[in-house]
Parts: sequence; structure tokens; C-alpha cells
Amino acid sequence: MVFNSINDKITKALSECGIKEPTEIQEKAIPVILEGKDVIGISKTGSGKTAAFGIPLLEQIESNKKLQIVVLAPTRELAIQISRELTKFGKYLKFNIATVYGGVGYDDQIRNMKTSEILVGTPGRILDHLERDNLNLQNVKYFVLDEADKMVSMGFIEDITRILQKTPKKKQMLLFGATISNEVKHIKAKFMKEPITIKAEMHVHKEALKQYFY
Repeated sequence: MVFNSINDKITKALSECGIKEPTEIQEKAIPVILEGKDVIGISKTGSGKTAAFGIPLLEQIESNKKLQIVVLAPTRELAIQISRELTKFGKYLKFNIATVYGGVGYDDQIRNMKTSEILVGTPGRILDHLERDNLNLQNVKYFVLDEADKMVSMGFIEDITRILQKTPKKKQMLLFGATISNEVKHIKAKFMKEPITIKAEMHVHKEALKQYFY
């Protein structure tokens, strides 16, 4: 099982979260990400994508107060959710996460970014910080686009491109989504190095999803 090769501190935290068996996307993606390859992961919401990219990145993080990992998400809610999950998975590791999104002030975000190894945020606010010189991405080793198809459909393709142009050419890039559009293929062609495409769980079991009715 893929979790057997993961840091004991991470597996302990996963166990406390009730995660003992990997989902299909995790089983397939984690070993490839740990090999350092660029990955395109295609699977539906509720299939465990955050753990699929989060676990191997936490495995490789260095506690040196330099920004190493950037995760782009289409919405404030998803950015907060990703940060919360990464914090739970890395409960016994030493690192900080800055979560940035629009609609709130800059000061706390700037302060958090200065001491964080991981940055999770929406494209508009991350680009805003870059243009204000609040953020430097030159030490980034890992770059994740989560729900890439959704970000493209929401009109973020230009922002994503401009952010990627501020990152080192030598980095590992992970792109996750339910589908891959032509615009996402453009990102793949321009910024990714021989990515491995991993498909899994195109049907998600209903017990893995929460539903609310109003």
C-alpha cells in the first residue's frame, strides 16, 4: 500500500483523520509525484485529490521558512478547505501555511506569507500580491493547480499564466481537475515537462460526499 512508504508522522495524522486506505487517485498519484514527475490528475470531487497531492508534498517539505509550495484554487472556500486539510495531514510536521484570497485585508496575509513554506490561494489575490511586491516565488519547488478546469471556466487563465511566469522553470507541477479543457492543455504544453496523466474514480461513491438542501 502506498501509505507504507510515507513518513510515520504523516501516516499517524492520516490515521487520526480516519484515513487508513488510499483512494484510487491517491494510490496512483502519490508514487509518481514522489518520483518528481509532473502530473495531471483527473478525478471527480470527493475522490481525495487534496491528499493525493498534499501527502507527497508534505513528505518533501523543508522547515526553513522559505516558500516552497504554491497551491492555486478557484475559490476562497476551496483555498481554506485545502489549507485546513494540509494542516491536518501535517499535524506532526513543522511548517506554516499562508492562505490568501480577496475580500479581506492585506496585512495579515503579508505577515503570514513571510514565514510560510506553503501558500494556498486564489489566482486574483496571489497575482495582486505579486504586483504589489509582497510575494516572491523564486524559491518555489512545487506548483499545484487544483480544480484547474473550474479556474479556467471562471476566467482565471490569464492570471494563472502570469503567476506561472513568476516561478522558476525548474519546478514540479501538478494539475488536478475533473476534466481537461483546451485552455488547460495550453498550460500543460507551455509549463509542464512530460506530465504523466492519471485518471481515477470518474464515479464517486455518494457516501464520500456531503449534500445540503435549502
